[in-house]
Amino acid sequence: MYKPSFVVSILLLIACSSEPPAPPMCRYNQQYPLVASNQAGCIIRVQDKLLALTQRMSQGYDIPGGMTDGKEPAQCTAHRETWEETGFNVEVGELLGTNDQGFHYFACYLDDDFSDGFSEFPVPSWATVEVSNIQLIDPFITTAKEWRFAEQLVSIRTMFNATSAQSPNAVATKDTSQ
Repeated sequence: MYKPSFVVSILLLIACSSEPPAPPMCRYNQQYPLVASNQAGCIIRVQDKLLALTQRMSQGYDIPGGMTDGKEPAQCTAHRETWEETGFNVEVGELLGTNDQGFHYFACYLDDDFSDGFSEFPVPSWATVEVSNIQLIDPFITTAKEWRFAEQLVSIRTMFNATSAQSPNAVATKDTSQ
């Protein structure tokens, strides 16, 4: 039988870990074909705002995204990277565009209602090495120099305009293991 202080100590070690918990199963809208890519990310619209990260090193805005683990479709890369950087379990929807470096941008949707005045979110403990802030911003009042990759701002605005705040086909969502 374990002593309560031992159990509490173990729970505190887990809760304070800088390692992310296992990502949830990849959620994507199966009405769109799976895409192969080395890198992908999410354009997440909440009302008239864009969910953006502030990268710790550059202090510039960015969207959640990153590199594939080598064996997942681009939709699952976007899903996993969003989970790792924000803690949000999004639904990945349609492909919005691809930049010159092959980064695939997907419309992604949150299940929760954040319309009640939220503008900033806590950064998960495991993401603080890379991310210093998670916030909702108006992409049309930011300037290119505020972004980690300034050249992407025009494309991000265009893709943001192509999204809605809610998933158009939530019933077509499929969970897959990675």
